[in-house]
Order: sequence, then C-alpha cells, then structure tokens
Amino acid sequence: MKRMAYVVSVLCLILLLAACEKKDDDVLHLGLNATIVEIDATNHILYVADLGSSEVFGGRCAIDCKDLIEDEEIIYVDYETHKLSIIQFSDLVVGDTVIINAYEKNLDAANDSPLIVEQIQLATQRLEQPDKEE
Repeated sequence: MKRMAYVVSVLCLILLLAACEKKDDDVLHLGLNATIVEIDATNHILYVADLGSSEVFGGRCAIDCKDLIEDEEIIYVDYETHKLSIIQFSDLVVGDTVIINAYEKNLDAANDSPLIVEQIQLATQRLEQPDKEE
C-alpha cells in the first residue's frame, strides 16, 4: 500500500512540474505606427521610422516585404467605408503612414537584419476604391 501511495505521489509531482513549465509564447505587437522614409523597390524593402513618441523602429528600420507580397499581407482599409483591400508594394510611397504587426522576437532581431513582419496596413487615406460611390 505504501508503494502505491509513493507511485501516485511521484506521478502527481511530475504532473505538477509539467504543468508549471514556462511556455515560450511569442508576443504579437499589433498597431505599431511608422512612417515610410525610403523604399527599395528592387529588393522589396521598406525603410520606416517611428511615428510620434514610440521607440520601436528608431530613425530608420528596414522591413523585408518579400513574404508579405507573396502572402498578400499588404492591405488598405478605407476608414469611411470600412472596406479592406489587398494592395501592391508599388502602392506605397515615401511619407505614407503605415500600421505594422510584428512578433517581438522579430523586433528584437531587427538590429542585425531586415525586420520580418506579419502585416503592413497603409494608414494614409489616399487610395480610391473602385466601387466607392462619390
């Protein structure tokens, strides 16, 4: 009987330790505001700077947009109609305000290489929607 109690106690201890294990969940930062300061159209790289008082991107941070173009993750939302559209990399221009979604691990690694982001939204309201009524 003591042996059975010992086995159950060890199993409970193992289960408790496994439940308390720290998970390495990565934090997704949504809505990081930036302004485009330079565009490298050949390599599909945006250079952005922080907008306002935030200090996420610094004065100039490279963002690799190759995967975003393939995955159609460059978007535009018309704030008036709330219509979401997929846009092209070529629709972005220097001076545009963008909203960036990126994982923290990628933000930390951005000092050494171009930043990999999950999505870019053009926040500047200047694109015409094809079916928008005037």
